[in-house]
This record gives sequence, structure tokens and C-alpha cells, in this order.
Amino acid sequence: MPLHSALLTVRDAECGFLNKIMNRKIVTLGVAAFGVVGLQAADAGKVWEVTGSLRGFYDDNYTTSPEDLAEESWGIEVSPGINLTIGEGTDLEFSAGYAFGMRYYEDRETDNEDYGHELGISLNKAFSNTSLLQLSDSFVIAQEPEILNGGTPMRTEGDNLRNTISASYRQVLAGNILGELGYGNSIFDYEEAYHSALLDRSHNQVNLDVIYDMEQTEYFVGYKFASTDFDGGELKVPGLDFKSDARDNDSHYGYVGVRHQLNKEFVASAQVGAQYVDYYNFDLMPGLIPEDETSPYVNASMEWGYAEGSQLVAGVSLARGATDLQAADQEISAVYAQFLHKITAKVHGTLTARYQDSEISGGGVQVDGKTESLMLLGASLTYAIADNIWTELAYNYDELDSDIPRRSFERNYLSIGIGTSY
Repeated sequence: MPLHSALLTVRDAECGFLNKIMNRKIVTLGVAAFGVVGLQAADAGKVWEVTGSLRGFYDDNYTTSPEDLAEESWGIEVSPGINLTIGEGTDLEFSAGYAFGMRYYEDRETDNEDYGHELGISLNKAFSNTSLLQLSDSFVIAQEPEILNGGTPMRTEGDNLRNTISASYRQVLAGNILGELGYGNSIFDYEEAYHSALLDRSHNQVNLDVIYDMEQTEYFVGYKFASTDFDGGELKVPGLDFKSDARDNDSHYGYVGVRHQLNKEFVASAQVGAQYVDYYNFDLMPGLIPEDETSPYVNASMEWGYAEGSQLVAGVSLARGATDLQAADQEISAVYAQFLHKITAKVHGTLTARYQDSEISGGGVQVDGKTESLMLLGASLTYAIADNIWTELAYNYDELDSDIPRRSFERNYLSIGIGTSY
């Protein structure tokens, strides 16, 4: 297998659950509507594709609030999109896609519509059999936390923005020894004042890996440096002026890992190590922001295409991340899985699950050491009416169980719709 083809397969497996969500070409839905992935896979050879969907839905807690404050609504969602792929399977691959989503809530008293946008671009260039460059950008405006991935489990109204850029260059150094240099940047910008103050930030990271390649298996050791700058200003609440830049930090990661590619249908990757975080502005909020933290770091995933039109994606992770609480950050342990099964030639079923447990760091006695558990479950059935027309029934259940008062919630979401692609 050529170097660039093998590397692309491995990288796809590392992307994990959240990128599977981002690539389903439907914005604003959270974890709903995975079933379309199986049908769209048949169109992988197209240079361009235009898609569209219309759904009716019922959401029993669209504000992700405690039970006594929950608001329910019926509604309609419309989502057109367009995708372009050039040079698939060659040494220069380019893809781009855009999707628009409009969701109308019948029972919301004001501002009945939410709008979402998703733009993705990727470029992979193999300069020879010994080097590969990968570039990508993902831009979204959304409200659902699973799409924004910004640090809050709550649905957030408004035009909330996330933009993520990644770049990597891999080069054979000598024999079976390879080197890889990577860079990433993420920007988060929330419209609502509270989440803007706590979660607006810019995150930059650079990593260097040394790899030993044994054809189907790679062993590697690496180092990553990351810097996060919070720029949301001050959050003024009774008894406290929380300065967001007190959470500015530099992180250092050291890790070892292995990647195994049995064939093009099965790829697995795992890395383990440690993360050290230096909160260099901790003295702006003494007693609320720690000076530093050290914790384990884990990132493992697998992707298995066990039959035609059927796939299992699963993984586990452990790392520190941002929080929408008035604290330094949270240590997040997560396990996830997506199971897509071709039941018949016309019917696909999908099951999705994610469970994560978070421990809050900093923030004083009211929140320090408190935990939150988030569970996301989803199921869908998709039926192909014709080659380019499908209908889908989907259900999702979200539950947050928090030690923090007035944070816990449950949410049920049911949708039925029709879609097409050309």
C-alpha cells in the first residue's frame, strides 16, 4: 500500500467519535441522524454531491434545564448541503463541504428559529513515497454542545462559533524511522454573555512524534506543547468578579503509543502518557485557580468495517479540558461508540453512545473536586426509498448528573424526516 494511502487510513481512525459527528453533513442536530452516513457511503466516488433533508421533531427540553424549568416544543428542521471531492485515491486529495441548518421551534415564545452553518476543507498531498502533508479546517456556527465541543454540556442559544485548523507533515527519516510534526489551532466564540466570558478562547498546539514503522504496526513516542488564552473578559456575579484570563495556561504532554492497521477495514490506535498544566496567571484569582496540575493522558480508538455497509467506531480518552463553571478546568474521562449496521439493502440501523465523567479543578470549595457525568445515547433507522432518497426515524437521550446544584438535566429528542442527495 502506498505511504499516503496507509497514513490516511490510520489518521481517519484517530479522529474518533466527534469527527464522525462533524462529517455527517447535518448541522445543529447534536448526535441525531447518524443513519444517513451508511447511505451516503455508496456515493463516495462522486466528485460533487448536493444533499437536502426535511425533518419534523419533538424536543422535551430544548433549553437543557433542570426538570422544573424544562421547555418542550415540536418543530421542523431543514438542512441543504453541498460537497466536493477531487483526486480521491491519488497523491493529491482535496475535499470541501458546506451545510446549512435551520431549526424552527413551534412553542418557543421568542426567536423561534436557530441557524447553523458547517464548512469543512481538507487537503492531503503525498510529495513522494516518503512524505505526506495533511491540512484541514472545520468551521461551525451552532447551538448543540456535541458540535461545538467547547466545554459546556448545555445547549447554547445564538451564533456560537468554533474554528479548528490542523496540519501535519510526516517524513521517512531513515529506514523504518519516521518523523511527524503537527500543528493545531482552535478558536471558540460564544454569543451569549455568560458562556462568552467563560469559554471564549484561542488554543494552539504543536507536536513532534518519532515513529518506528513495521508495515502493519507503528510504535511512536512524542511530545506536545499547547497554549490556551482565554479572552472572554470578566464575569461579574454576586460576590465574585471572575477573570477569565486567570485560566490562561501552557500544557506539556509526553506520550508513547502504537497504531495497528490489519487491513483497510480495521485500524486501531492508542497513546498513553502524562499532561502537565501551568496556570501562569493563577495569582489573578488566588485560591480559585491552582498554580499547576499533573494528570494522566490517554487517547485510544478503533475503526472496524466488519461487513459491507456496516462499521464500528469506538474509543476511550482521558485529558483535561475547559469548563463552563467558574473554575480552572476539568479532567474528563470518556468512552464512546458508534455502531452502524446494514440490516438489508435498503435499511440501515445506527446505535451511538458516549459516557464521560468530569472532575472539576479549582473554583474554591463550592465546586473544586465536584463531579459531573454526561451520557448521550442515540438510535436511528434509515430506509432507502430510492437510490438517492431516504427516510429516517431517530431518537436521542441526553442526561447530565452533576454535583453542582441546578445543573442536572434530562433530554429526549425524537425526529422523523426525509432526505435526498444528487
